[in-house]
Amino acid sequence: MIQKPLGIRVADVEADGDFDTHDDQAELGELLVDVSECLSAFQADLEARGVAPRTLTLVWSEFGRRPEENGSGTDHGAGGLAWVMGDRALPGVHSDYPNLSQLDDEDNLQVTIDFRRVYSSLLEQWLGTDANAVIPKSSGFGRVALVA
Repeated sequence: MIQKPLGIRVADVEADGDFDTHDDQAELGELLVDVSECLSAFQADLEARGVAPRTLTLVWSEFGRRPEENGSGTDHGAGGLAWVMGDRALPGVHSDYPNLSQLDDEDNLQVTIDFRRVYSSLLEQWLGTDANAVIPKSSGFGRVALVA
């Protein structure tokens, strides 16, 4: 679909598998290896087809994990993830690492960058769309440089 002149600007793909592994963290590792291999193959295919310069991939999780085990593995928490990959993605880590010794009142990692900031930045830098038209009051989230 990306290679064809269909005018598609955004596509959404949901990862197969159950990442809500709580007490089976070894399974989570296996799932993440699969995700890594699939993303690597996808990027290689984009490059082979010559469409990598006009394709950006955003990977994110809708929930994170608490850093402390709770008797059944790790529970849902605030420390999620998001990353951007592609030929035009700026390299590096674009937020502070969460501090394991400074948890919030509910023993979660403190969020170091709001996902809405990442999303707003991509709307503007990649799609050329005013983020305020998509995310109300998005100007309050600031922006982070993600795209070259």
